[in-house]
Amino acid sequence: LAPLVASARVPAPTRTKTPYLPTYMAPDAPAAAIVAEAEPDDVAMLDGNTIEVAWPQTRECVTKMRKRVGTVRYRPKQQRNRFENVYLIEFERRPGTPRTAKGPRLRKTRWEKLRGRTYVVLRSAVLPKPARTRYSPEEIEAVRVRLEAGETQASIGLGIGRTKNAITGQSKRFLPGYAPLSTGDGPRVKSGVTVELTESAMLTLPEYEGTAVEVFEAVKRQAATEGVALNLETAPGERARSRAEVTVKRLLTDRKRCPQFSATGEKRVSDAQIDRGAKKYKSRKSPVYKYSPPIVTAEREPGLSNTKRVRAHTPNVGGPKKSARKTKELLAGGDRRHG
Repeated sequence: LAPLVASARVPAPTRTKTPYLPTYMAPDAPAAAIVAEAEPDDVAMLDGNTIEVAWPQTRECVTKMRKRVGTVRYRPKQQRNRFENVYLIEFERRPGTPRTAKGPRLRKTRWEKLRGRTYVVLRSAVLPKPARTRYSPEEIEAVRVRLEAGETQASIGLGIGRTKNAITGQSKRFLPGYAPLSTGDGPRVKSGVTVELTESAMLTLPEYEGTAVEVFEAVKRQAATEGVALNLETAPGERARSRAEVTVKRLLTDRKRCPQFSATGEKRVSDAQIDRGAKKYKSRKSPVYKYSPPIVTAEREPGLSNTKRVRAHTPNVGGPKKSARKTKELLAGGDRRHG
């Protein structure tokens, strides 16, 4: 009976390889949803960036820094041993490479490994964005993770199409002690500061001039006199300055909107700064701003019901809106409207 028993054995079942399923997905989820959820995102927005990577390498008790230049490609569909390896870096070959080796060296990697090395962006396929373009949630997250990795602001800005100063401003979202930046989705928060209030406050200053801190203190006194409520909560992205103080500084430096405010060229440490804790000889000096009140003339002009007319604070001598005849009259002093 032994031969019969041997021939009656049931063959072993074939072992099938089960696909990778994330632990947070339901077992009855559609296959398309599983693939979409399983693919890691380009969290650092490195796709299209040409970077220079540096890392230490020790050989025979000698440590040297190796540097390689390569272009990062985001390839979530590529075949890979590790599920997280969604980046494909095309490294340029060094001079002296054998002629048999052609094309770039392809290396698959992941963000967790790349962030542990020192890298800097040399070129980027991302076009520069206008200065007032709002940051997307993906860009904010990319700035956060790349700052944590130790990348410089200039390198991050080049990689995502922003400037160094823009990245420096966005970095205040994640620094301790700074007020969180606004996302722009909620209603607009007003500071309570207006141009008229600032003008009235500067009329109380000696010679109508002062630093931004002195002007703000005058604005607070004037607001208390007129019964105007100022928003004194910390401004987004600031350590101590309030929304009202930031608005005052913007009005003083906006020459296009407020030409009546101008910088005198002088810098000093004001008494208001000293009261806030600044040191007289070690603190950074602040520029002084001057208010030029408008000149009221008593001549009657066509189209105006009143005889009084307020002319511009700074006449546009030789500007694009003046004709050649008007320019000559202004320079020669023959135009009676401008004295």
